[in-house]
Amino acid sequence: MIQRKQKRLDRSALKQRREQVLEHLAAFGFTHGPHRIVRERQRWNTADSLGLKLRVALSELGPIFSSFGRYLATRVDLLPAVDCLELEAIADNATPMPIADVQELMEREIGCAPEDGFLFVEFEPFESRLLYQLHRASLRENGRAVVVKLVRPEVAPQSLCDLELIESIAPVIEGPKRSAIYKTAVADFGLVLRQQLDLTHEAKALETLRRDVQDFELLRVPEVVNELSATSMLTVEHLPGVIASRDPQAIARMFCSSWLRQALLSHVFPVEPGAANTAVISERQVAFTGGVFSSLPSESQSNLWNYLIASAGESPDQACSYFLKEMRGASANDEDLRHHFRQIVPFRDSSWYSHDDTNRLIEHLVVHWQAATECGYVPTPQMSSFCRGLFAIARFAQHLSPETDPLLEGLQEARLLESISHMREMLSLQRLGDHVDRYTAMMMAMPQRLDQMLTLTSEGSPRLKLHLPETASHRQVKNSVAVMTAMLLLLTAVAFALPRVTSVFVGSVWAGRINAVAFIACGALLLMATSRIR
Repeated sequence: MIQRKQKRLDRSALKQRREQVLEHLAAFGFTHGPHRIVRERQRWNTADSLGLKLRVALSELGPIFSSFGRYLATRVDLLPAVDCLELEAIADNATPMPIADVQELMEREIGCAPEDGFLFVEFEPFESRLLYQLHRASLRENGRAVVVKLVRPEVAPQSLCDLELIESIAPVIEGPKRSAIYKTAVADFGLVLRQQLDLTHEAKALETLRRDVQDFELLRVPEVVNELSATSMLTVEHLPGVIASRDPQAIARMFCSSWLRQALLSHVFPVEPGAANTAVISERQVAFTGGVFSSLPSESQSNLWNYLIASAGESPDQACSYFLKEMRGASANDEDLRHHFRQIVPFRDSSWYSHDDTNRLIEHLVVHWQAATECGYVPTPQMSSFCRGLFAIARFAQHLSPETDPLLEGLQEARLLESISHMREMLSLQRLGDHVDRYTAMMMAMPQRLDQMLTLTSEGSPRLKLHLPETASHRQVKNSVAVMTAMLLLLTAVAFALPRVTSVFVGSVWAGRINAVAFIACGALLLMATSRIR
């Protein structure tokens, strides 16, 4: 009997909330039929853009709808770029929880009083956002500074109601033209929201990310304190960052190259990187500190890596071929999409940077995604996460260095680092005896790798040219690249010329041994050079 009464109350609350939401949306022209209202209550005019109406309407409906608006801000395949930029302005803040509620939540999550688990806790948050708030604390055993993240307890019950309402208004906001992709966006938002409300997902992703970057000096990840973490509470190491960087261009490039490495060459990547979950540790190291994470299958990583390289190299047909492998839809429109790729003029088509005509890589990609939607294609869930993350990191880096193209520079740096990593693996003496077959295959691929590295180091940039003032850090990179180029040329000369020389002066038996020793010695010199560059 009690359960039936509770269900009736739940249905009554849902119906009341539905009426409230639809009436509110009607004031902005987003509903039709029985929810029409008198003109005096209308809160929009014909001059308002879709993005502006969405921003105001969603931000007034509570944390779930506000979060949905911020999610839509990263879906440039679904909405025009100018509307996405408008939705970025939705405030991500809320009134802090009362201190008593904070203490009760911490005790419930870790099973003891906060003073028993921590040496010190600031119960007043230093950040209070829509879905969570952050507190400074220190560990009892060693006094190490940590950050405690708490999910607002009232959000989870409200999400059950509001997620159903967001699904019901999907065709109202966007109309029937893009209903298929909008439905997938609503479903994806529901998945993202559930991950945000269950912090065990974030804890596991941070641990995976931390393992990924053990040998990658450019990126740092905070350590998770598992014994003080639970579903609604996450405790992580506090990473002190620099207040300001003397070289924002290098920092922006570092963020982009690190993100690309994680998304396309490692296991997990942040989907919504931004000021709230990143940090600049030093002039040569940045950090991803939390948020929503995702991953790509190895085949998708390869397709998207080649897609970005082809897009940066102005190869539209090749870019479209790799792009289509990650999309769903009717194959009859393949040629139409290829035509769109060939005809793209980013600074004219994207409606993004109206104040200049700089040909930025991210604008190419945005127009690709919008063209695919117009042709009826729907991205896979993994593709949606990748595009959202790529757009977010590009926007964040663009704020740090507005006069450059950090995504393009980051892609170039990621390619160079990936080639150096392969060269190091090829020349690793420890693997020579244990993995002879794999080592042989790598050595057979060395001419191609050498050609790729020489192309990267000699060109200095992909085919999308940028004319920028040369900074001190850029000159240092050029000098390092010159050293690398010289070492590669030396290694190539040894590989091809030495066998002919030794065969003339010594017997065939000793010639092979001398060639092997000389080649290993040159490889060791190359490793030393790359270590100094890093």
